[in-house]
Amino acid sequence: MKALTILVMILRVVVLLALILGIVLWTGNADNLKPVHMILGILTVLTLWAIGLVQGFQKGGSFPLALATFVVGLIVAIVGLYQEQWLVGSAHWVIQVIHLLLGLTVIGLGEMIVARSKRRLKATMTT
Repeated sequence: MKALTILVMILRVVVLLALILGIVLWTGNADNLKPVHMILGILTVLTLWAIGLVQGFQKGGSFPLALATFVVGLIVAIVGLYQEQWLVGSAHWVIQVIHLLLGLTVIGLGEMIVARSKRRLKATMTT
């Protein structure tokens, strides 16, 4: 359980930093920080995958949730890496919004998994 707590704290910090930096990049400022944003994105995906693996190997863990972390993480990575090539021009904001929503999905999925695991552990301890 400690591993999940540490991982979700890492996820929170990395997603927050990526979100802040993403907003700065979206405004057209600090394009030179794009590699930092990409590194934060990679760390976000890796942390989500770690959360999925850890909960998947816990007693009573969910394989579908572990699989969901890998699918969502892969989609986030693909969209993040290739978004500049899609809908170039005035419609590019659509891809940026999709990228933002996927990033928020990552934090939601990570938080949901950890909360589910904590409830499961608490229920196990009281019975």
